[in-house]
Amino acid sequence: MSQAFARIGLACMFTLCCFALFSQEKKSVVTGIVKDSLDAPKMYATVSLYKGAAAEPVKTSYTNDKGVFRLAGIDTGSYNLVVSHTGYGDQKQNILVQGKETDAGTIKLFRATGSLQGVTVASKKPLIEQQDDKIIFNVENDPATKTENAIDILRKTPFVSVDGDNNIQVNGQANFKVLLNGRETAMFAQNVKEALKGFPGSLITKIEVITTPSAKYDAEGVGGIINIITKKKVVGYNGSLNTWNSTIGWYNVNTNFSAKFGKVGVTLNYGAGGGINVPGKTRMETVPVNTTAFRNRLLLGTRKMNNFWNFGNAEVSWEVDSLNTLSFYGNVSGGSGRVVFDQTITTGYASGPDSISYYDLNSRNEFPTKSVGADFIRKFPGNKDREFSIRTNGEFGNANTFLNSIMDNQVMADRYVINESVATNKQYTVQSDYVHPLRNNRKIEIGLKAILRRATSDFQSRLRTNELEDYKLNQDNTDYFRYDQNVFSVYSTYSFKMKKTTFRLGARLEHTVVDGNFVSSNTKVEQGYTNILPNLQATTKFSNSFTMVISYSDRLQRPFIWNLNPFKNNNDPRFISYGNPNLDPQIIHSLSVQTRLSKGGTFAGITFTGTYSDNMIVQYTTFDPIAGVTSTTSGNLGKEMSIAANGNISTKINKDWSVSLNGSIRYNRVKNRLLTSQVNSGFGGNANLNSTYSINKRLTTSAYAGFFRAPVTIQTSFPLNLWYGLNVGYKLFKEKLTVSVGATNFLQKEWDYKLVTNDPAFRYSSTSTMPFRGISVSVGWNFGKLTENVSKKKGVTNDDLLGGGQGGN
Repeated sequence: MSQAFARIGLACMFTLCCFALFSQEKKSVVTGIVKDSLDAPKMYATVSLYKGAAAEPVKTSYTNDKGVFRLAGIDTGSYNLVVSHTGYGDQKQNILVQGKETDAGTIKLFRATGSLQGVTVASKKPLIEQQDDKIIFNVENDPATKTENAIDILRKTPFVSVDGDNNIQVNGQANFKVLLNGRETAMFAQNVKEALKGFPGSLITKIEVITTPSAKYDAEGVGGIINIITKKKVVGYNGSLNTWNSTIGWYNVNTNFSAKFGKVGVTLNYGAGGGINVPGKTRMETVPVNTTAFRNRLLLGTRKMNNFWNFGNAEVSWEVDSLNTLSFYGNVSGGSGRVVFDQTITTGYASGPDSISYYDLNSRNEFPTKSVGADFIRKFPGNKDREFSIRTNGEFGNANTFLNSIMDNQVMADRYVINESVATNKQYTVQSDYVHPLRNNRKIEIGLKAILRRATSDFQSRLRTNELEDYKLNQDNTDYFRYDQNVFSVYSTYSFKMKKTTFRLGARLEHTVVDGNFVSSNTKVEQGYTNILPNLQATTKFSNSFTMVISYSDRLQRPFIWNLNPFKNNNDPRFISYGNPNLDPQIIHSLSVQTRLSKGGTFAGITFTGTYSDNMIVQYTTFDPIAGVTSTTSGNLGKEMSIAANGNISTKINKDWSVSLNGSIRYNRVKNRLLTSQVNSGFGGNANLNSTYSINKRLTTSAYAGFFRAPVTIQTSFPLNLWYGLNVGYKLFKEKLTVSVGATNFLQKEWDYKLVTNDPAFRYSSTSTMPFRGISVSVGWNFGKLTENVSKKKGVTNDDLLGGGQGGN
């Protein structure tokens, strides 16, 4: 039945596409040639056609290698033709379109070295721009970002919030994806916080925030998508070298290089960082209602953390001709980490004296990943928006965990445990997309995609009670797990405009097949399901400055290997955690209304969002009162309703001083589907205030402050977290060298991150103390000079997995 339903859905969507494609009529064509002052043809000049005083062009195209442009499908009438190219002043002229073809003649561009008669020098882009489906933060126009990392920049990006522990939300939601130049990379899929902390702001030209992704994107992410654009305008070569260090143990260093030789472009970047002997303290207490096993259990300890991560990308793009581009790329990412715990457990009993256990744990993990891919992009003459592409990608990674613990018990046998889990993850992706603009501001998009995932986990547990014994295999926590997941999808989106409103009607059909097997125990997990996910949006532009967006979408989130892996972390026998291989995907329904105001140097926006899910994947904890064991896993137990308001305002006080404020407030109510009496509700929210002031061309100062409270879960409530900081940056040697000094949270040495879990059977509290006050120094060096675009690819994007937004943190 599901397969028949899928075929019907596919037929309906492609019938819509074909109808739209063949319903066009012939219109007029505008042609011309663009040359420089030496009469040489200019390739990749941008040619835009405007109707009257409209802010958005009717049609835009690029010139080919002979400087020729062609704008097809133009209605007759009077237009303004604007031609621009990096390093040149804009050229503007009025043209009258009539007949089948209008020749605009030869248009000459002149170097933008001053005021030239007949040449309009392009003005600087505003810091914040808005389009129908996205908000754009032009990072390169903020002088402070040259000395900041991506996390710092996201703090002042509209509809994005970052808390004091660098956890990120988009539009008030923690489910989102981070893309790099339009494609997903392993470095953001694994540990997005650490990757963004080490990603230099000097590489970023702009950040796009898509709060209502279209059906083109995989059905994950209620919050939306962050797309970091680093494409440089290059002819020749350029590069940079940056380093950052803090007094609390964190560091990173990164470098990049871009060059273009004829029709071949090369882009390389590599970054590495981590923490060295970062200290911390831990406090965990469990208080049961039934005191048969114990009255309370208190763990106190210290920890020392060392970790290393790295990411690198290499890309070669070949412009076959003015319309066809081939790109080949590869990247490495991931790293390793080690935490050493020195802890004491005090157990109090209903009768009798307390007992003390000494619990030492050495935790090590490895997560290296590499990937390769290729893109082919075909543009069409006369219309830069018409595009066909094929993209392929292969990703190969490991996620290994090694736990070695010794528990010296006072009233029972000592416990020596070695737990090891060696996991492999392979992912193969093929996708094809086609964009076809229609007359009268209409557009059709269709696409196909296949994702083949292959994951394994070989986990083993060994025990002994003293140093003289040999370790013995724990059969209850030893198995080999194989997990295959295939996702096949097709989408279609149709956009059209009626008066001031642009409508986007889309749907995505996804069919998923799951085949899992616990080989040692011969236990199988098999699933197959088909989902049709609507995606609707209406954008009304009441004026050039005020826009309203109303959208509705269904989103699907699948559990990934770390949610499914049944490996038990039972080094502490009374506090264990494990995955659930029987998890189903969750569907979230979302309705939002967004208003945006952009005028001069000021941007303001607010989004009201309502979401609902009746099979939400939630992490929950249970307590066995007889054995005294606390167990944590995941299940499709949640029924959640939430209402949120997310706002942003960004303005320039004057030409040197800019201020931005992001904030949100969210109320959610979560109910346990299996235990209806278990309900939790409450308010969460955040705010980020940022200010940047340029004292002169060389010296820039910035400051930020904020707070964050996470939304409640079925059992757990979270505290209010605060943060603040100052930064000063100075440019030297013709702005090639930038040095900055920052002070963060300087009023308090340490900060306690505390959470409380309440259940009818027990109460659990956890406090993690981390260094808070820090001084950082960063140095960046830029070299070379580039003026044309190297990177042409968009890459493959897989954004359908739960936990991808935060990289499993």
